[in-house]
Amino acid sequence: MSKVKKVLIVEDEIAMLNALVSKFEKAGFDVLSAQDGKEGVRIAKKESPDLLILDIIMPKMDGISVVKEIRSDNNWGSDVPIIMLSNLSDPESVSSVAKYNVYDFLVKTDWRIDDIINLAKEKLNI
Repeated sequence: MSKVKKVLIVEDEIAMLNALVSKFEKAGFDVLSAQDGKEGVRIAKKESPDLLILDIIMPKMDGISVVKEIRSDNNWGSDVPIIMLSNLSDPESVSSVAKYNVYDFLVKTDWRIDDIINLAKEKLNI
């Protein structure tokens, strides 16, 4: 049996974070969460999750800065799959994370949580 996949969700909107955590747990993931970018980076470096789901606009450190920090970790972070969530469909943000090999950029209002879970499973080949 394959090991349970660990997902880190970094989201500052509590209702959204709780909904994502709950749905991912029900889908069988081991879920870690953080409410700001700095906490997200700390947890990510300590736990080395299999996948990151990051909001872009957050307190203390935004999602794009988190991506830069994670990608600078050559042991684990350089190729961990990352899905960005945002309230903005901002081409500038999209292009700024694409150069860090982040190609999944979801505008929250366009996606259901089940769609995000399916994308996560696809990224992790499960």
